[in-house]
Amino acid sequence: METQPKDKKSRVYLLILIGILLALNIGILAKMMSGKKENEELTAQNVALSNDKKALEAELAQSEADLNAMRSENDSLSSELQAKDQDLEAKIKQIKSLLSNNKLTTKQYNQAKADIQALKDEITAYKNQIAELTQRNTELMSENAGLSQSLSSEQTRSAEKDKVIATKDKVIAIAKRLHANSVSAVGVRERKMFGKKEVATDKAAKTEEVKVVFSIDKNAVSDAGDKDIFVKLIAPDGSPVTTKVQTTKVDGTETLYTQKIIIDYQNEKTAPYSVYCTKQNGFQKGEYTIELFTEGYKIGSTKLLLK
Repeated sequence: METQPKDKKSRVYLLILIGILLALNIGILAKMMSGKKENEELTAQNVALSNDKKALEAELAQSEADLNAMRSENDSLSSELQAKDQDLEAKIKQIKSLLSNNKLTTKQYNQAKADIQALKDEITAYKNQIAELTQRNTELMSENAGLSQSLSSEQTRSAEKDKVIATKDKVIAIAKRLHANSVSAVGVRERKMFGKKEVATDKAAKTEEVKVVFSIDKNAVSDAGDKDIFVKLIAPDGSPVTTKVQTTKVDGTETLYTQKIIIDYQNEKTAPYSVYCTKQNGFQKGEYTIELFTEGYKIGSTKLLLK
């Protein structure tokens, strides 16, 4: 009679134990199902990241190709652009290193995506900078070409030797040059009857001196002040006429001259100047050439025929 309560109590314990085990099994099963779902979601996420990573790699490759194309088309970059080019190249290597991780996290992916977008923006700005620089260079070349063509018809034979005007400084230097106007030459002798008097002659035997007359044109941009004007008389045989060895530089080369005068130039057209050239042993028949120089360049010339 005493065993019935014990059996009943044992059955209660057994039912509680079964309930606990059942609850544990249900919990384990639920956890397994949840883990499976998480694994499936993680797998799908990894596949998506892998596909997105490939897309980023393709974008990076295109950006690098664009940079290489610009580099090949502009092989003579300025120092500023070269520094920018090197900076972009370093950023490409940095992004490549990040994408080389086979287990790319979402955070790393987002970082790589942001870096690639920033890189593309910088390459676009870099391309625009190169285009602007190229346009400025084209405009400057066009401007220099126009200045060269305009000046070529107005300069003396000395200026015409300067075939290329490379800089604006050179253009200004040419514009500052003086120009001799109304250059003429005549043989003269001194008539002693009824007082001394200068008489013009075209006879070589009667010529005692060659008188050279010239004036200097107005030039508002030239430097004002004293100017040395060199006169060179060249005989028919091509030799310089001079009573002593005296030279000046013309176009970078030393050349003999016959006479020199100093004038006070104030940027206005001057009154005529006269310079007298003598020759030892008299003048021979033939055509003489007279050239005028100042500040290292020729400013005018003329011819004289003595019979």
